[in-house]
Amino acid sequence: MQLDNVKTVAIIGAGVAGVTTAKTLLADGLECTVFERNDRLGGVWADGYSNFGVQVQKELYEFPDWPLPKEIPNFTPGPVLQQYLADYAAHFGVTSNIRLNSEVVRLTQRANGNPGWVVTYRVGDAELDAEFDLVVVCIGLYSNTPNVPVFANQDTFDGSVIHNSALKSRDQVKGKRVAVVGFGKSATDAALEAAAVAAQTSIIFRNAHWPVPQKLAGILPFKWGMLHRLTSTLAPTYRSPSTLERVVHGIGEPVVWLFWRLVEILLFFQFQLGSRFGTRLSLVPTTPIERDCFGESTMVPRPAFYQGVRDGAIRAYRTEISEFTPNGVRLKSGEQLDLDVVIMATGWRTDYSFFPETVVRNLNMEDDGYYLYRHLIHPDVPNMAFVGCNAATFESITTYSLQARWLAELLKGKHRLPSRQTMSEEIKAIKEWKRQRMPFSSSRGARILLHQLHYHDELLRDIGANPKRKTGFFAPLKELIDPYEPNDYRSIVSGEWLHGELRTR
Repeated sequence: MQLDNVKTVAIIGAGVAGVTTAKTLLADGLECTVFERNDRLGGVWADGYSNFGVQVQKELYEFPDWPLPKEIPNFTPGPVLQQYLADYAAHFGVTSNIRLNSEVVRLTQRANGNPGWVVTYRVGDAELDAEFDLVVVCIGLYSNTPNVPVFANQDTFDGSVIHNSALKSRDQVKGKRVAVVGFGKSATDAALEAAAVAAQTSIIFRNAHWPVPQKLAGILPFKWGMLHRLTSTLAPTYRSPSTLERVVHGIGEPVVWLFWRLVEILLFFQFQLGSRFGTRLSLVPTTPIERDCFGESTMVPRPAFYQGVRDGAIRAYRTEISEFTPNGVRLKSGEQLDLDVVIMATGWRTDYSFFPETVVRNLNMEDDGYYLYRHLIHPDVPNMAFVGCNAATFESITTYSLQARWLAELLKGKHRLPSRQTMSEEIKAIKEWKRQRMPFSSSRGARILLHQLHYHDELLRDIGANPKRKTGFFAPLKELIDPYEPNDYRSIVSGEWLHGELRTR
């Protein structure tokens, strides 16, 4: 890495991560160009499926230094969030630096030996080149390439097979027999959309997962159960646990075990997951919640989904598709479903086709993703950073904003990267830790979730800021049980905090 004289920055992607990175670096006087292949900014919020939106309360999904307007409803609708991002970009002077309809097709290291990259991007039928000292990849955890599995005899099916991203209106499934494949947030949303107008709606899934309720016991917003330091302490230990966490997971392990069993009991009854003595399909997951919550399908479902399954509006099948038939699908459990539409809510594939082979090789991409130092940098990929590509949390806007601040402070020389050997050892250690503690997923390398406070603490310590953001007379108690929200990091993200406050408080 040669970051001492970075003046020009290419940012790939104009979603949440790209926009906040551009805003942060522009404020420090760097020349930034944001390449966005679509015709408007917003990333996943620019064009979603029917009735898509944020799955957490509004106060958890906003920029720390640019709160959502008070009149915005909870669980912000997708189009509203896209406009919010556009307003944010305009307010902070980012919009004029975004090149829309500009798809990056290739990255090439500078031929003259100077650190940096040549970015080749396509506008219409033309390919253009531009040189930069640093490239920041901000294309998100997933690209716009749908992951659509192909089943036996699928070509014989007389109906239609679509990815959930192609479900733009309920009219597409009105009066039809519909099956949704998958059990993540988008799958449950698609099932609800279909159930509102379809003649018949089914959902097919291999494994059930523990749902995160919008309100615990129907009363408390879920942030009070998940987004404070008490829960992060009780979660399976972080890679570098504190002394307290080692004690809690040592002599206090029976209490930790009991805590998670009580959480499972709460969810069991709140979502009516049981089979009711064998009279209905069991939706109880087989994986303990403290492990399952780090998986790919962690979600905050709309309450109507589980109710729809229980009252029969959505037929649930805990199995897999064996094969397609001309009239529908045959399941491995033996049932035959007559269908008109099959919606594949089966996720996305990451598109790094613009990377040179050397970058792909050095990132060591495996079936569970790739691993980075601080989820931002790889020591063997020079003058390239990743913001928003390798960090999955419950408050991703906050996380990406803190990543952008960390990168800005690095470029200003306010903190330094450790040696290549140290970074490589850290990457190896976090890979081993995740593979021991977290279930497999194609993006396990990016999973943080309940450990987001640990991760945020690391970023703040690196830049010399105090990771404990709660203030006032009751600050010690608030640190333990008060949920962390974007506004706790407002001064960090805006750059107004006093450098070195960790040591002066």
